[in-house]
Amino acid sequence: MARIPATLSLDRVIEVANTLSSLDLHSSDVFDPRFYPPKNVDVETTYNYFLAMVAIDHRTNIDDKQFTRRIDGEEFTGSDLLWRLGMEMFNRDSAFFSPTNLRRLDPAVVRDWLVSDYGPVWDYGVRAYLLRDVGSYVVGNYGTTIRLFNASGVEDLIDRLSLMAAYEDPVRKKAYLLIKFLALRGLLKVRPQEMKLPIDNHLTRIAYRLGIVRLEDWVLELMRRSMHFSRELDTELRLAVRDAWDAVIRIGKLDPIAIDDFLWRLGRTICIRDKPQCDKCPLRNACNAYARGLFINEHNHYLTYYY
Repeated sequence: MARIPATLSLDRVIEVANTLSSLDLHSSDVFDPRFYPPKNVDVETTYNYFLAMVAIDHRTNIDDKQFTRRIDGEEFTGSDLLWRLGMEMFNRDSAFFSPTNLRRLDPAVVRDWLVSDYGPVWDYGVRAYLLRDVGSYVVGNYGTTIRLFNASGVEDLIDRLSLMAAYEDPVRKKAYLLIKFLALRGLLKVRPQEMKLPIDNHLTRIAYRLGIVRLEDWVLELMRRSMHFSRELDTELRLAVRDAWDAVIRIGKLDPIAIDDFLWRLGRTICIRDKPQCDKCPLRNACNAYARGLFINEHNHYLTYYY
């Protein structure tokens, strides 16, 4: 019999849901010109940009190699820098993100775009492959992104996206991230129950620390030994985390998009990997790790472009 790696803790879910429901949560500005196209850009060009940028939006910092740069007096790092560079490219040539261009994209172009003198992003070749695959898939099957997104519903859209390498993750991190952006831009109608959180390192780490997901002892032992988790085990754990956040959202009657934005910011700035700043955390009184003084990080997984 297969061993279950994690279970939901209902009492913790309820406490976290109640705490989150007392906070004033809001979604991010998806029209911020530093990262995203302006409102007056046509629909197809907007689709092209988000489909491509989400496809390459996975881990940028590896070990001591920091993906960071100062642009116009402001420092950007990680995903923020990736999207900032995306808009620099968009402002130079928005057609760069069209499927017809992406399908024949030279990896050297991606290297010059994402590495230059301030990187390095650790896998520009992989990101070039993902972008080429996006372009080839869209052109070969739909012709345009407008036809790709002309799906019968969210599940149909996810099925279509999952046939591209960038979106094949069974936990659908990038697919739900893309859906979130399109919903906030008013380009996709999504019912709250259709929206799942795009589970990444931050949301996983926060779920473990809050205690809404209870890890089995054998998993904790693997984490203690800094073992690399298989893709199968990683998937099982992230699905458990996604289910736990889904329960939090349902019980607290919360906006899933606002919750995702809040948790992502929390994980990047406060509930960080090595030295969480609990004195600044609005969830500390509902946090199992804070109460016990024992903080675990996300599980150690093999490098992947899934998230």
